Amino acid sequence: MKKIDLRKLASVSSAERAFLTIYISEKSAKEDVEKALNIKKKVLKKGTDDFEYFSENYRMIMDDIEKNPVKKGSHAIFCCWALDYYKRIALEMPVENLVRIDSSPYILPLAQLEDEYENYLVIAASNEKTKIYIVSCQKTINEDDITGNIKNHVKVGGWSQQRYERRRDKEFSVYAKDIVEKIRDLTKGIDFRRIVIVGSKETIRELGNVLPDDLKKLVVGEKALDLKRSEKSLNEEIFSLLWEEERRTEKELWNRTKSRYLKGELGVTGTYDVLYFAKRGRVDSVIVNKNADLKGVRCRNCEELSDSETDKCPECGSSSVFAIDLVNEITELLKLSGGEIEFAENIDELKEAGDIAAILRY
Repeated sequence: MKKIDLRKLASVSSAERAFLTIYISEKSAKEDVEKALNIKKKVLKKGTDDFEYFSENYRMIMDDIEKNPVKKGSHAIFCCWALDYYKRIALEMPVENLVRIDSSPYILPLAQLEDEYENYLVIAASNEKTKIYIVSCQKTINEDDITGNIKNHVKVGGWSQQRYERRRDKEFSVYAKDIVEKIRDLTKGIDFRRIVIVGSKETIRELGNVLPDDLKKLVVGEKALDLKRSEKSLNEEIFSLLWEEERRTEKELWNRTKSRYLKGELGVTGTYDVLYFAKRGRVDSVIVNKNADLKGVRCRNCEELSDSETDKCPECGSSSVFAIDLVNEITELLKLSGGEIEFAENIDELKEAGDIAAILRY
């Protein structure tokens, strides 16, 4: 997935609900966007600041869509008339249509896309040929081929067979090193965190022998496959490996967080503690269930962020508060402090612990 600077988006905010965020696709005509915005506008009280901010943001967004309709893919638009801020981002993956009023850009859908559709490297290696490609959002964006032409074993005896096998082993080693060199060339300037290797057992084994440590630690899946199978069948196998690894990573992070929490070490669960430490920049990583619906409030007077759904600010007592999405707010805090967030495919134990947990830095 194309890297989007979520830290920069998270750094923009207002004390008021002055931001309007929309996610749209080419399936949404201008009239559909207008209808969705009007539904939001009806619940705002005329004469209030919220109504004025929304009306001006509405005008800016509709002017933009009129001049630049969404003809392909999906787009995210972040608008704040009060701060003279407007940003439109083309997305590589489809997203659900959404309209959100908040005090900052609503980046949660982007963070979820970033987590689920990171770039990964696929090495499809047979004895004869290897194809290496970077996949982003399930699309191939760059690739290269390396020829191997490693002959099969021969059934001859004595010294001839031994010399043949030594020569064959040397050819395999050279072939594998060529693959590593191509990986280095192919991936310059492209970020990826995972590698999947499929193909012949011999080539996979030899790659394991020659891959440098920095690449070896990124290998998350290996599987012997007949690369002469259909492309559709191979893709299904590869994506299945990646899906399994993603779920394994989520469970591993939850188990690590749970272990620290139970030992009374640097682990916390629930919205209150996670938010408390996130506001102080002490969170290393968060795991949250993807379907978690966690609410809180922000105070217009002191800008305090609270996990309580209350009519008054718990910090200053002001009744001038508005509802916020806590997962989005915690995501913003993590992007600003350099913390990580993992969106889990709904772990039952995590749900019992409040749907969210964190490992602390100190």
